[in-house]
Amino acid sequence: MNEGSRTFHIVTYGCQMNKLDGQLVADRLRASGMTAADDPADADLVLYVTCSVRRHAEERVYSNVGKLKHRKRRRPELLIGILGCMAEKDREDIFRRLPHVDFICGPDHLHRIDDLVRRAAARAASGATADSHIAALSAPRGDRAPGTVDDHLEPFEAGRLTPVGEHPFHAYVRAMRGCDNFCAYCVVPYVRGPERSRPPHAVLHEIQRLVGQGVRHVTLLGQSVGSYERAENGRTWRLADLVRAAGATEGLVRLDFVTSHPKNLDDDILDCLASGPPVAPYLHLPAQSGSDAVLRAMNRGYTSADYRDKVARARRKVPGVAVASDFIVGFPGETEADFQATVSLVRDMGYSQVFAFKYSPRPGTDAARRQDDVPTQVKEDRLRRLLEAHQETALQAHAALVGHTLRCLITGPSRKPHLDPTANGPADTIQLASRSPGNRIVLFRGSRDLVGREVPVQIVRASAITLFGTLADR
Repeated sequence: MNEGSRTFHIVTYGCQMNKLDGQLVADRLRASGMTAADDPADADLVLYVTCSVRRHAEERVYSNVGKLKHRKRRRPELLIGILGCMAEKDREDIFRRLPHVDFICGPDHLHRIDDLVRRAAARAASGATADSHIAALSAPRGDRAPGTVDDHLEPFEAGRLTPVGEHPFHAYVRAMRGCDNFCAYCVVPYVRGPERSRPPHAVLHEIQRLVGQGVRHVTLLGQSVGSYERAENGRTWRLADLVRAAGATEGLVRLDFVTSHPKNLDDDILDCLASGPPVAPYLHLPAQSGSDAVLRAMNRGYTSADYRDKVARARRKVPGVAVASDFIVGFPGETEADFQATVSLVRDMGYSQVFAFKYSPRPGTDAARRQDDVPTQVKEDRLRRLLEAHQETALQAHAALVGHTLRCLITGPSRKPHLDPTANGPADTIQLASRSPGNRIVLFRGSRDLVGREVPVQIVRASAITLFGTLADR
């Protein structure tokens, strides 16, 4: 590694898959002899792991990378790289808009990061112009040779040095790459390529290694994780098989998976959820809309009634299952009646979490060829009203948990103890943050030595976002 690139800083945007990608890149750079800088101003190499799912995320990248132009002028040896989905989607346009960027790298080529950095450092040292752009990108989706890229990515996945997740005892583990659903609004199938499921033995070995390092909660990742399918040793593995095998890992306290397309939700998966710990009774099942007309236009492949039936079946088979969902408001052609159907779905489903966004056209998708005919102000108003509807139902669902005792995995001291200022306790206790099996935030007072353990917590109070409790008798 060039001496001018001793430190690095990574900025990550977007989904859990991007968080994992960013950590894997960081681990590869550490293995090459580099060290992480907490502040990008102290870094010799600044990398952006980017998201193309929404226009706002892309605009933030262009704005933030653009601000480095003057610093790059003062320090030509500073290296700047754009990684991930934007690199695949925008390609040469990135160099046109941001000529001070040294290299770009798509999701399927992150294993080449140390080589890309070396090449960029050598070019900077030689004083070469930006005409010699450095890029590691995939061929168009239909022209990609199967297997070749994944053969290189498997050692890259196996080379992770540290877990990465929502807290120190949580890790994401990739179960599959790519997507074949082609929802009308989504660019992911084009930038991350076709669906490819990782070998079961590789996934299971990674989970075992992470649990050996202290991880207690693992989340299996896939853009459409329910599509997981891989033949190995004369047997075809599907998601339920992988979950059952992973659940047998000694020391694993909690196991879940995201994101599930409703088309893949079958009884085999629900039986896994109903089997009990470590499999968590948690289901992330994006609906995107409650209107059949909008669902057809989105190419989602189900009706609102189909979706409701699947959630109802899940709740019959898995009592107490927490269901989270995603929604898009303002999709082309969405009327007020369509939107009200979505509000009704949110009110009826009683989701534990809702992630809602305003529609933005994604170049290259089917929806981008339609007129973006819902005004921005209408989108913003609908987003606000949808989230308000969820807050009301979330408060009701949380209130119903008061008096119940939940097994909670303690993630660390609460970052916002002021949320419950009346929760007094002994001087040797602090407010602890934890996650319930349904991934709800639970705060209670306890001693620091409980961090990392799973303990019973009795719920005594609830808000729309947080549950508050007391340590129950173990």
